[in-house]
Amino acid sequence: MVSFSLRSMTGYGRGSAGDDHVQVEIELRSVNGRGLSLKVRLPSDRLALETKVDELLRKRLDRGTVQGQVRIQVLRHRPAIVDHEVLRRYLREWRAIEKDLGMELRDPELGELLRLPGAMETPPETQATRRSVERNVKAALEEALSHLVDSREKEGGRLGRILGKQLVSLRRNAAKASKRQPAAVREAQARLRRKAQSSDGVSSADGPWLERELASFAERADVEEELARLEIHCDRLERALKQGGAIGRELEFLIQECHREVTTLGNKSGDAKISGFVVAMKLAIQRMKEQVANVE
Repeated sequence: MVSFSLRSMTGYGRGSAGDDHVQVEIELRSVNGRGLSLKVRLPSDRLALETKVDELLRKRLDRGTVQGQVRIQVLRHRPAIVDHEVLRRYLREWRAIEKDLGMELRDPELGELLRLPGAMETPPETQATRRSVERNVKAALEEALSHLVDSREKEGGRLGRILGKQLVSLRRNAAKASKRQPAAVREAQARLRRKAQSSDGVSSADGPWLERELASFAERADVEEELARLEIHCDRLERALKQGGAIGRELEFLIQECHREVTTLGNKSGDAKISGFVVAMKLAIQRMKEQVANVE
């Protein structure tokens, strides 16, 4: 059975990286989509990395809806700086308000004061930590992306086997229809001749008219052109499948063209056997269409 190496749009990948400063974990999931849609969530204080993350993903992916989660843990925390003067001002205001309102004097807990705006400040992140974050996010993303691509290629192999099987079925039934076509036309002409003779009989004067009708019928029922175009589309399908890569849109177009030719063939031919072959071809095309919807 013919099989092809494709890449699906469905997959999963996970990657991690770290050092003495940070630990990074990234998860990526992808499903099918019309184009390439990226929805990777970063910590609120790391949104500046979004552009670089998108650039790395777009280098390896062409289609699909990709969702991801980036988790960053800083191992070397920056010690907070307590502003003693701010705390004193808060404490004085606290006591003044209690006195003005005639409340029982009670000093606040230290934790209550430290949670007030400006009481504590975190020093700016060091350059070494920023570089470590960027370096490890890139490393973890590349690992997750490699696993995602491997997962998509594995699923693509399964799709390739299905498409190969259905392409063989499509061609086999097209060949049967082509082989049947001459006999189908002859049998239909014979039925038309018998019908004409059984109605009123055919005089010598009616002979040329009947022959013209038979020739016209043969021309209307001729499906060789549709079969030839169908074979061309099948050849292009096979070449695209062998080529691989981001061929999902091309496959969608070619399958649509195959369906058009098979439908026209079915409409033009009134032969029962050819109609059976048409049904089998449409079934193969439908199965291909369902699988191609997930090809990158």
